[in-house]
Amino acid sequence: MTTAETGPGSTGPSTGGGGRVSEPASTRPASGSRPRAAVRAFRPRRAIPAAISALALLAAGVLTALETISALAGRPARLVPYEQVAAWAQTTTWQDRQALTSAGIAAVLGLLLLLFALVAGRPRLLALRTGDPDLVAGVRPRTLTKLVAAVASEADGVRGARAKVRGRQVTVNARTDLRDTLGVQERVRAAVEDEIGRLAPIGRYTVRAHVRGPS
Repeated sequence: MTTAETGPGSTGPSTGGGGRVSEPASTRPASGSRPRAAVRAFRPRRAIPAAISALALLAAGVLTALETISALAGRPARLVPYEQVAAWAQTTTWQDRQALTSAGIAAVLGLLLLLFALVAGRPRLLALRTGDPDLVAGVRPRTLTKLVAAVASEADGVRGARAKVRGRQVTVNARTDLRDTLGVQERVRAAVEDEIGRLAPIGRYTVRAHVRGPS
């Protein structure tokens, strides 16, 4: 488990209500605000897209420097066929298929980079509140999945359970030998909600429980 110091927050977990699909089962600060420093500390980083972009910019910078220095020295490297590119640009209109294709590819690449920058990736750690408002702990999503599955498996009447955490939704699939699957489903949901409330994650989580009875 990982910890990180954060700005002022608040404590006090709360759990969801009844129904097959639970109400959000996590804590909410009394002041209505989230510890932003903790959210930033546990925000996933887009390392691979950033590295690819950095390498591309580095290659472009090195190529530009080589061409400039070699031209100033009187011996152009001509790694880039400028004459051919200039001739193509002079004889090609914007309505040409090649020009439109090149512009479309550049626009798509730009939009992808912008999307990678704005949309967060899958977090490596889920932020959890502690008793100290200036301290936040982190748990791996896989660990949270195992904890939820273990708690669901211990519910009365459950023969086995599997869990999945995707985003802010926790889905539990349980098996039972009882015919009252609805009652088992409610116990599984309540047990998972209690466990999530005990862990006190930052953010609101929804619990879905599915129970399969004897065939």
